Amino acid sequence: MTHTEIECFLAICRHKTASRAAESLFITQPSLSIRLKTLENELGGSLFVRKKGSREMVLTAAGKEFYELATQYEALVQQMLQVCHKQPESLRVSSLNSLDTFLLPDVYERFLQNYPEIGLEIQDMEIEAASQSIRNGTTDLAFTTGTLDDKQITQTLAFVEPMVLICGINAPYNEQVSPEQLSLRHEVYVEWSNRFARWHQQTFGDLHPQISISIMAHLQQFMDREHCWAIVPVSVAAGLVARHCEIRQLKTTFPLPQREVSILTDSSAKSNAAIEAFYCCLRETVAVYPEIQITL
Repeated sequence: MTHTEIECFLAICRHKTASRAAESLFITQPSLSIRLKTLENELGGSLFVRKKGSREMVLTAAGKEFYELATQYEALVQQMLQVCHKQPESLRVSSLNSLDTFLLPDVYERFLQNYPEIGLEIQDMEIEAASQSIRNGTTDLAFTTGTLDDKQITQTLAFVEPMVLICGINAPYNEQVSPEQLSLRHEVYVEWSNRFARWHQQTFGDLHPQISISIMAHLQQFMDREHCWAIVPVSVAAGLVARHCEIRQLKTTFPLPQREVSILTDSSAKSNAAIEAFYCCLRETVAVYPEIQITL
């Protein structure tokens, strides 16, 4: 097996789908599939299975065992590369697509301007992959909306923001709506967190929306449809407006949930000046949103 094949395997683990993994590696999906197949043939078994009706790839039992070894290999390679070269100070941040699209770009820009001597590496990983990367020392901090029970990882609530109901500028909705007036066939659904998914089920039932997305670029695309509506964090709504997406914010007769965003760090790591500098930039950026409660 080669370093490239292991790199492809880890990319699929972190991005969940072959298309997003290939995009992150700047290769075609067929090329990625060939490398994965070569690795599986050498190992003598499958590392992934696909969920029924979904593009998401899930690790098999053998895949989970190989993932643990692959992340250890990745960390070891990083240590080997640093033997003869003193690396400049850097910060490795893992985030979420919604934050990386609408809120964190301003934080990154502020950080790079205020601390030009510190390099910035931006990663995209789900909570399990991010926590493993933190334990292996290849990620410094990770944003998440989930919860983690791991003594090696410190989870700190960063901020809490309300969610709002939005629709296209010409959508035929009154300024105030009830759940009965919102058809799930017209919802652009984003599973912002497990807590949000439970709230959604309690409020609207078990019916599945026609459109379900995880990439924020698709949100702007579908909000142009005549009857489409979505429930989004206020930072996302503000980001859509800033990108000239014509939307309206509606009032509701029912309470909407909040999004809680936490940061994961290594519990055993020493005080890190780069992390503290990043926290400062985050607080300064979020301060422009009066609706968002910063807790960091």
